[in-house]
Amino acid sequence: EENAVLRLGVIGVGWYGMVDAKAALEVGGVEVAAICDVDSEHLEKSAAELQQLQGKRPQTFKLYEEMLDAADLDAVIIAGPPQWHALHLLACLKRDLDVYCEKPLAYDIREGRAMVDAVRQSGRIVQIGFQRRQHESFQQAREFIAAGEAGDIVQVDAQIHYRAGTKD
Repeated sequence: EENAVLRLGVIGVGWYGMVDAKAALEVGGVEVAAICDVDSEHLEKSAAELQQLQGKRPQTFKLYEEMLDAADLDAVIIAGPPQWHALHLLACLKRDLDVYCEKPLAYDIREGRAMVDAVRQSGRIVQIGFQRRQHESFQQAREFIAAGEAGDIVQVDAQIHYRAGTKD
């Protein structure tokens, strides 16, 4: 449908989850239809804020399984704690939902492999929030390493001094 509204669920409505939910609302064409969070204070505060922003209060759930089973959703934003991302993603895919998942994708390589395999098998659309990696400084570092300028790399330690909206 040309004018269809995408019904979103949000798992984890702390700071990150609400940043993502509000960004989705700014883009338009979406309704945050359901939210869940084990923190009752986050849940209530976020439901009230979303009601004010979109004119409709989302359904609220403490447990993500209950939200996924009860709410009529098209896609889900996963913004819960990183150690839960795999379980959240697999549960969404099992219910044929598209997903935007905050970083990090996985807790370890085994978990990441299971997630990638599940996404490929599902045919669903899944995006992981690694936008910062598109920053010019990351691209320059990648090109430097790819050109062989760094020599043989045996260990990497990284520090990020990032300020949103600045060029330095």
